[in-house]
Amino acid sequence: MLNYTYKLQIKCIKVLAILLFCFYNVNATEFVKQPVADVNTNSNLDSIFLNSKQINLGDKPTMIVFGKDDCYHCNILATSLIGNSTIQGYIELNFLPYYININDKKKHSIPYLNLSGLSSMDMARLYNLTALPLIVFVSTDGKEIMRIYGFPGEKRIIHVLEFVYNDIWKNFKTQKERVNGFLEYETDIEKQSKN
Repeated sequence: MLNYTYKLQIKCIKVLAILLFCFYNVNATEFVKQPVADVNTNSNLDSIFLNSKQINLGDKPTMIVFGKDDCYHCNILATSLIGNSTIQGYIELNFLPYYININDKKKHSIPYLNLSGLSSMDMARLYNLTALPLIVFVSTDGKEIMRIYGFPGEKRIIHVLEFVYNDIWKNFKTQKERVNGFLEYETDIEKQSKN
């Protein structure tokens, strides 16, 4: 009986860790304000993101960020991506980044899925958008790698970018396993930085 209780507690802790990772900081502004750069997100989004009219695959992973104009956490995320030179440089070198503002009236095409004429809201439905902001990582062969909801903080964004770009995610079959793998990866990084 004790062994069963212990296993149940471990499973609950893992589920909680996954939920915290996926929804980390959705309401964190009530507790801790994230420091972010002072930039105008509306005019500077084009400095990091490619034109989302056509979302293409390439020789590096694709990163699709969903947001909207009046979303506080979307603006925090966009400001961090634009205003942090380390994050911005890493994204520009290692990803094909696209920003989808669900308030836009743009039409999008996704050649690798044979889809065209999609509105921004259609894109949100296609990727099962349930919360904002959302970052979806797609592999070079068009498979979804993982997704991040909310603003995870600048430090964690850097770790996620490394996890995806360095193909560490390929060691795990499912998205759930990738989230657990990422949490282990992040724990290892924290341990190494303390040594």
